[in-house]
Amino acid sequence: MTVPSPQSVPTTGPEGLFDVLGIGVGPFNLSTAALLPKAASLTAQFIDRKDEFTWHPGLLFRDATLQSPSLKDCVTLVDPTSEYSFLNYLARNRRLNRFVVADYPNVRRAEFNDYFRWICQSLDTVQFGTDVRSLTFHNGTFHAETNRGDYRAKDVVLGVGREPFVPEGARAHLSDTVFHGTQYLLRDVDVTGKRVAVIGGGQTGAEIFNDLIGDNSRLPSEVTWVTRRGNFAPFDESPFANELYVPGYTRYFHSQTAAERARLLPMQKLSSDAILQPLLENIHRRLYELDYLEPRGLRHRLLVDRQFTKLSPARGTGGWVLELENPAGLEAVEADVVILATGFTHGIPAVLDQLRDRLVLDEAGRPEVNEDFSLRWDGPADRRIFAHNMALHSHGWIDPNFAGMAWRSGVIVNSLAGRYVYDVDVDGTTVDWGGKTTTRGVPAPETAGAAT
Repeated sequence: MTVPSPQSVPTTGPEGLFDVLGIGVGPFNLSTAALLPKAASLTAQFIDRKDEFTWHPGLLFRDATLQSPSLKDCVTLVDPTSEYSFLNYLARNRRLNRFVVADYPNVRRAEFNDYFRWICQSLDTVQFGTDVRSLTFHNGTFHAETNRGDYRAKDVVLGVGREPFVPEGARAHLSDTVFHGTQYLLRDVDVTGKRVAVIGGGQTGAEIFNDLIGDNSRLPSEVTWVTRRGNFAPFDESPFANELYVPGYTRYFHSQTAAERARLLPMQKLSSDAILQPLLENIHRRLYELDYLEPRGLRHRLLVDRQFTKLSPARGTGGWVLELENPAGLEAVEADVVILATGFTHGIPAVLDQLRDRLVLDEAGRPEVNEDFSLRWDGPADRRIFAHNMALHSHGWIDPNFAGMAWRSGVIVNSLAGRYVYDVDVDGTTVDWGGKTTTRGVPAPETAGAAT
């Protein structure tokens, strides 16, 4: 694999003080790390407790694809000239022509995982195997205690991701046969001839269900797919839905009251949290084959408008009984294996435990987030905690979505640098959302066009 030469970026400041400490190296913080070199005056270090970069390895199915176009990579939407673009990754690895001719409607996640690893290998500001044990603030700096020594920094950028969400009714029963969907490919569970239940009607639940029914050599005896949604809904990829993911709309959303933002979010959910149409079509066709064309067949039930409430051991079978609530009352489903495709938590990450009391929280107990993705707190104005994927309630669906990755990192880098390194304000929308969102033709402060 060919990697670009690392940028000549200083990795330590005077007396061991960094300007920027990134905690967690997932795709979002990797985007920030890849954009920071053009803010050449800043010293930075990004650390992660994992031994190497991994991106949901338990869900890295061979045919799993991105829900966003490949141009929405780590850098392109704010700096199309960056050497860390996905197109440059293809070119440097001598497969750009083949990729273009292959004309994938959606890029495989496995290839983007390799792209992320390629960036990690090219940056000298990224370090793995470094576990943050505490994060505190004193004497005007942040202090991160790790297994590899202490780090001091003026500003912190969190990219630690979210923890898998396990419903309360299942927490006491987590085991080899009850587990979260993020562990699916990491578990050595033989489902052949067994009853399997998948809880969750989003993309992850669909990918797991699709995998369970796809291989005749290891088919379960029965698969039940449960969702609290009214149907197995397709991802909204329409142009006007995509306008929810441009800077103009995000600024408008952030300017609204908390009540108005809470009203808008459920209306827009299918633009981010739904199932890709080709996957739905594949599942439907496969079920047709199993029902009518395969001699063995497979018992399957797709249950909508069901709320999972609790899990109990089944008497005498070694399996499980799932209690579901539907509009007519309660029903029970039996299974030998239960897979929880139930998403992720939205709480304050554990790395902030020692700073939690200094954060400004809203009425729902969520951190208040400034427009530049810094958390409001009682510390000095020139010492900030930036966060990826903690601002759904304040910035909308762009926050947890790949579509906003490069733009959000550009906003953060500009704020870290205290100057306009990247043009993050130029794109307006064609829709009048009820506020001033169009900035077409307006030059960026100090500079117009791409990165300086």
